[in-house]
Amino acid sequence: MTRYLCFLLLIGSIASLTSASAQDPIVFRSDVALVHVDAQIVDASNSAITHLQPSDFYIREEGRNVPIRNFESENLPVDVLFLLDVSASMRPHVQRIADASGQALTVLGKDDRMGIMVFDRSTRTRLSFRSSHQELQHEFDRLLREERFNGGTDITRAMLDAADYIRLQGRRDARRAIVILTDDQTEFDRNDAAASRALERADAVMCALIAPDAMRSRQYPGGGQQRRGGWGGGGVGTGGPLGGIIFGSPRGGGGSRYPGGAGGGMGGGRTKSAGTSEIARESGGDSMSVNDASALEETLSRIRQRYALYFNLPDGVKPGEERNIEVGLTPAAQARFHDAEVRYRRVYLTPGSGSSPTMVTRAPRDRGYSAPTPIETSDTETTPVKRRRVPVNEDGTPIIVPAQDTPAPATKPKPENPQHQ
Repeated sequence: MTRYLCFLLLIGSIASLTSASAQDPIVFRSDVALVHVDAQIVDASNSAITHLQPSDFYIREEGRNVPIRNFESENLPVDVLFLLDVSASMRPHVQRIADASGQALTVLGKDDRMGIMVFDRSTRTRLSFRSSHQELQHEFDRLLREERFNGGTDITRAMLDAADYIRLQGRRDARRAIVILTDDQTEFDRNDAAASRALERADAVMCALIAPDAMRSRQYPGGGQQRRGGWGGGGVGTGGPLGGIIFGSPRGGGGSRYPGGAGGGMGGGRTKSAGTSEIARESGGDSMSVNDASALEETLSRIRQRYALYFNLPDGVKPGEERNIEVGLTPAAQARFHDAEVRYRRVYLTPGSGSSPTMVTRAPRDRGYSAPTPIETSDTETTPVKRRRVPVNEDGTPIIVPAQDTPAPATKPKPENPQHQ
């Protein structure tokens, strides 16, 4: 009898210990909302720093430290949308990208997808998302034959349309990226706020390949020397290849149809900077000259080398709210990489009002790590939410995004209005 009682007590103790230990690891539930933030780490030479661990990072949400709940790196699938400027003088630059695509696409994985949009004064989907490299290269050849390369340019509209497309057609569990090729010269006023907010809603990073017309008039902080992998500035604190860059054009002004822009209407054939590199920077991306021999390949490599960090959506937040985040390296990691720069989008949108792509409701698999030690900081204020327009064609009709699995036929370019040439 005594042995029997001892056996029961032993079984009860084991069950109690098992129950207690089961509460120690992070347990993900399907109803737990996680927020995703995408980050890139580069050194002073603008080269990506890879193989970092979750314990190397910290996240602050509205100034408060939050634990990192999950972490992904190069194994995360990618949806890449190529956004190509086909306005006047851009043919040789598109040709350069097409010629480089064969080698550059080898850095992408079998689960990655690619699509193509083109733009001048209007935006057109040439190829919906596909995983076939051959299909992408064939579409490059077709658009070089079919596009006229003699129109004007509306870069802000193209950014908004591309962001809407990838928001609707991008996979929920994939990293989303827009690679824009342009000379950064637009007939309309730039609207950084509208473009940045569209990228926030799409949970997408934008990387820019800039043609020489924009590059020739740049002023660079710290001397502006060109470094390996892109355009460098004065080291940490200058914003890498993008921070502090000033774009100028000898061709001048232009009006705006967008909220927050100055003036109104077409610019009479005169163009100005659309702020492409600054908007890319704001999204957490970067910028390179398209003349660099490995520009496309390196851009795609950097997209693959980014880090995805996840944290729990705070309780009590309002739907559609824009909230501030900060991502950085812990002191130990910063000591190892003293010249490291963290690039990421500094706001996210809470679910609701069409902003749900920033949030995932199912957690990636648990990596079995512990979150880094929180670092004290002060609270920050919430950025107010602004409304943005629905993208439309020149005749006022809404742009229709094609179904994800159905290739979108090329639409015949609209005739140019002679008075704006």
